[in-house]
Amino acid sequence: MPETSDRERIDDSPAVPPADGQSAIERAVQQGLESERRAPASNADLERLTRQLRYREAVDQRWLRLGVGAIVFILSAGWLAADVTLTLAAGWGELAGRPFRLDSSVLVAFLTTSTATVIGLFLVFLRWLYPQTHPVEEREPERDRQRDRQ
Repeated sequence: MPETSDRERIDDSPAVPPADGQSAIERAVQQGLESERRAPASNADLERLTRQLRYREAVDQRWLRLGVGAIVFILSAGWLAADVTLTLAAGWGELAGRPFRLDSSVLVAFLTTSTATVIGLFLVFLRWLYPQTHPVEEREPERDRQRDRQ
């Protein structure tokens, strides 16, 4: 009789029969345990799963960055529209048909802080979107590899 490996012997074993008192959760856990015992992961399987997870992470991160980018853009555009509206209203002296008067120091403070906030928001978003790596950090592993070879 040809010799069978542990994997083949386990694969041929019948599924766990449901006991009368077992709930659906207990059966699912038991079947999950049996399937883990049946198929130990090989290096190729682990590498494939790792590649799949990295790909999913990259896709998820892309969608997250698109969403956050859209939110930052809409927020910034709205904020700048409010700046332009306020500036024009202060210059013409009316807003929506009503008289509008604002002290020049308040107007300058609002425009300065809002402009700085919008620019800062874009900078934070862009640094998150395009992270920078330092060339020194990239070169150090190469130096370590060269030292190990010698």
